[in-house]
Amino acid sequence: MSASAIPTATLKAREERRIQRGHLWCYRNEFMSLPDLEDGDVFDVYSSGRRFVARAFYQAEGGICGRVLSYHQTEINRSFWKKCLQDALVLREHLFPRSVVYRWIHAESDGLPGLVADRYDSVVVLQSGCAFYRRHWQSLQEILLAVPGVSSLTFAFREERLEAGAAPEKQVLELNGLRLGFLPAGAQKTGLFLDQRENWQLAERFAPGARVLDGCCYHGLWGLHAARGGALSVTGVDSSAAALAQAEENAGMNAFEDRFTFIKEKVEKHLQECTDYDLIVLDPPAFAKSRKQQNAAFALYENLNSSAMQKLTLGGILISCSCSHFLDGALFDEMLKRAARSTSRQVQLLMMRGASPDHPVLTAMPETSYLKCAVLRVL
Repeated sequence: MSASAIPTATLKAREERRIQRGHLWCYRNEFMSLPDLEDGDVFDVYSSGRRFVARAFYQAEGGICGRVLSYHQTEINRSFWKKCLQDALVLREHLFPRSVVYRWIHAESDGLPGLVADRYDSVVVLQSGCAFYRRHWQSLQEILLAVPGVSSLTFAFREERLEAGAAPEKQVLELNGLRLGFLPAGAQKTGLFLDQRENWQLAERFAPGARVLDGCCYHGLWGLHAARGGALSVTGVDSSAAALAQAEENAGMNAFEDRFTFIKEKVEKHLQECTDYDLIVLDPPAFAKSRKQQNAAFALYENLNSSAMQKLTLGGILISCSCSHFLDGALFDEMLKRAARSTSRQVQLLMMRGASPDHPVLTAMPETSYLKCAVLRVL
């Protein structure tokens, strides 16, 4: 697309300042007017003084109508895609030089807002709800499949599932020294929730001799690390039969099956009926998927954590996580305080962690920081 063919949109006075500071979202109400654009079109953003601000792609729905791709009038062509993907790959290869499992593209943080991509050896799983990436799927697949070692792509776009390259087959991966089975078609979102990659090892540290509850266990990664660390027993609880089947297979692949018990039920119900544990991990799905759900989510997290604290032995460890963007760090801290107060037990915060470094945070965009992982000792 030539520069002359790219539509332009003009911001209201002073609305460019946040964008110029590095925030990559342009809100609909910040523009004087918008040209006639199709979902996924590229357009240029100008200040009210007619100075170029950024090049973005258009979103037809929601409050965010533009996501910034460049602060220059960069052509969105094969060279653009190749540079973005290569730059991101260089970082991951530096972070994990002996691994081919990682978050390859982390949306805004890697210059491709609204797109995430995880690599699982020869398979890359992408996800986006943005029409821009659906329109450029051909370019993406050509560049990704040209990367040595990549042979299969799966792209989840809204309700559509696209594939390219070889048909994805079930793989045996190695991650943190553990063996795992993985099949894209049977996974949630982009697969293994790699944002917890370095946090999983916390379970190993506190596991020796412990009776462990892996709540919302999915494929059992927290429990597997605990078992390797010397846990006496691990109970994996999840509401998904498919996730539990994979978790059980993973336990067997690592010769830990004799220490695992898997239960299909909600962790909230399990905590009402179970005996005490020495280590409890809570890693639930996002309870708040919009700002309107924030208060209800706060209450759900508080009740869940309160129940877990009451089921811990004296000096027991709670690893509590939240991936809800709309429950920020300050609210998460407050939730933990209230949960502790409700139990009348003294609680120590040992550490607070975020996402693995292949999920980088843009300092100009607090929205790119979402994962909270607290390690607590309950007295």
